[in-house]
Formats: sequence, structure tokens, C-alpha cells
Amino acid sequence: MITLLRFPFRKSIGYCIHSSLFRFSSLTTCLQRSSSSLRTQITDPTEHAAIHEGLFYTVPQNDVNKLMYNNWMSPHEKNMNKTFQEFCILIRRPALEMMEILKRMNYKYPLSRFLLYGEMNAGKKFTMTHVMHFCKNQNWVLLTVPWANEWNCKRLAVSYNSHKESLFDLPVHSKTLLEDFLIKNTHLIKDFTTSARYEFSEQESSEEGVPLIDLVTFGINRMKFANDVVGALLKELQNLANSDKIKLLITIRGINAFWRKTGQQKEKVKEIHAQQLTLVNQFMDLLQSDTKNAVAMCSVDSWLLYKNDRRLYLPTDLLGKEGIDFLEPFIPIEVTKYSEEEIQKVMDYYEDRRWIQQPEAKTTTGRKQITVLSGHNPYQLYRVCVPL
Repeated sequence: MITLLRFPFRKSIGYCIHSSLFRFSSLTTCLQRSSSSLRTQITDPTEHAAIHEGLFYTVPQNDVNKLMYNNWMSPHEKNMNKTFQEFCILIRRPALEMMEILKRMNYKYPLSRFLLYGEMNAGKKFTMTHVMHFCKNQNWVLLTVPWANEWNCKRLAVSYNSHKESLFDLPVHSKTLLEDFLIKNTHLIKDFTTSARYEFSEQESSEEGVPLIDLVTFGINRMKFANDVVGALLKELQNLANSDKIKLLITIRGINAFWRKTGQQKEKVKEIHAQQLTLVNQFMDLLQSDTKNAVAMCSVDSWLLYKNDRRLYLPTDLLGKEGIDFLEPFIPIEVTKYSEEEIQKVMDYYEDRRWIQQPEAKTTTGRKQITVLSGHNPYQLYRVCVPL
């Protein structure tokens, strides 16, 4: 019988293997596993299929540097990447399903919207990363919003939009978005020029025929106009996609932040709603456009709810009627917690990378206890295994 105890092993952990488990160590031998059964040597997601489900694949470091730029990876994920000296993704069914749809989709139709949902920390971000890597290897242009709620809660600088006073610009966030776009896509957009003239102020403008890279660079260097440059960039990307010159993947993590009040402040304005932010308006217009050769991959996240409500995870709970009406029609993709087979594979991987070192934790009995403590949740599994 497995005995579970909850006690403060570490403040951030909260759970530990019960000491009674150590009495079984003389009776239960540690399981021996081959690392070859954990991985596939195929690092190109375009070649991943159902036969690879449940295996890890390694993302090449050059791709990691581009896909994970800005704040896509959380601190613990960065720590794991550094500790393991590699970035591996477990090939799971939701990602395979979405990539299969992308392979068969007719891109002559207007923009398609995918909505990823699931319990908190169930692995939505890694599913999105897998799909982003798939699109990158097919030379799609990647437009990424790593965490939409950052626009709401990270107070940096807020200014009135020069073209519409009811909107508020976020220059620092806009600059970061442009930097991220340039790092991901420079090699894909280097030959494109702008299709229109853009006026940013009475003194500053961008003429038609300017290299698209120069337009983005201008927004990065002149942060005051970064938000307007984002708007110009989105229009240019739509034109390029409609002209069959590019395929565009729009990734927005935590899109339910678009229907929330923000913590941003500006002078006498007491309360700013997310849809009063220029960035949010620009992306909502893009999502509602008839752009072809474009796909939007969005996720909803329970982190944006109050702590007592975070068990809710269905799109109807997180988006409300207004959000659902806005996104429909969309293709829902549920990201579930680990299956029994998946959680065993992840523990195999942790052992292979020596993240789990305690002999007792490697036994059948130890694994059962770890499974119960984690509740099959990917992040909780990581937390439980930290002291092992």
C-alpha cells in the first residue's frame, strides 16, 4: 500500500515521497530502461506521425533560439533546458491532430482559427511550440504573442494613440513584439517591400516600396511609433498572404485576456479595458479578417481567473459569450493531462537526464506514488520530481 503525506519539503514543492517507501528498496529493484525507446531521431516535425506519439524529439538549438525568444519559455523551462542541455518535446496527440489538419487544409479560404484548451498546466504551450516548429520548417511566417495577459498587467509605458484618442499604445510591448518577429522571420521577409505609404506623424512617414525589414527596424529604433508600425506590419502581412507570397501563423497564448480589464493606468483614466489597447484592437482585426494562407492558433488559460475558479478550463467558461461569438467558427483542440503511458515516458526521460536520481523513486512503487502526487499533470510532475 502506498502512503501519501503532504508536508513542507520545500516551500515551492509541498510534496515528498513518504519515508516508508525506502523500506521497499531492498525488495524492489530499480527499473532499467533504454534511452533509445524514449526518443525519435526525426527532429523535423513535418515528418512526425502517429507512430511517433509518446516519443520525445529534440528541437535543434538554432530553432530553440528563434522559437523561444522573448518570454515564451517560463523560468523553470529555461532552467530545464539549461540543466538537460537540450530542449525536448513529447510528441502528443493534440499536436499531431493539428499538424495533420494543417497538411490537408485548403488555404484559399479565409483565415482558420484553432483554439487550444485544457486544464491548467496540461501542456498547451508545448503543443503550440510543436506546431510552431512544424510551421517554421515549412517556411511559414510566424507572428507570436507569447502571453497576451502581459499587455494587461505588465506596466511599462502607456500613451494615447496619435490616430485614435480612445485607444492606448504600449510602446515597449510593441517594440518587443517587433524584435521577436524580426528574429523569427528575417530570412523570409528580406525581399519584400511595403505596398503603401504610412504616416506616423507630421514629420515621420514610410514611403511605398520601402523594404519590410526597414519598416520593422524603424519601429524598433523609434519606440514612440512602434505600435503604429505593428499595425502597418499586420496590413503588409495580410497583403503578402493574400498574394500567395507567404503563409502566416498567428500564435496567441491566453487569448481570453482580450476580454478582461487591465491594470494599465494613464493619467486620469481610472480603468482601461483590454480592448482599449491598440495592440489588442490590431490583433482582433487581424483575427476577424478574410486573409487567406493564414492560420490563427490561440489558447485559453485558467491562470487568468481568480484562484478559486482555476479549475474551469472550457472555452465557454474562459471566453464567455462575447469571446465565443468573436472567435466562431473555430476548431477546438483539447490538450489533456498525461495518459498513463505518457507519464511513464516522461519519468523515463527524467531518469535518463538524471533529473530523478533517488533509487527509491525509480522503482515501480516509487513511480506509482509520484503518479498519484502529480495527478498526471505535467507541471506538477516536474514539481514532485525536483527533490528526487
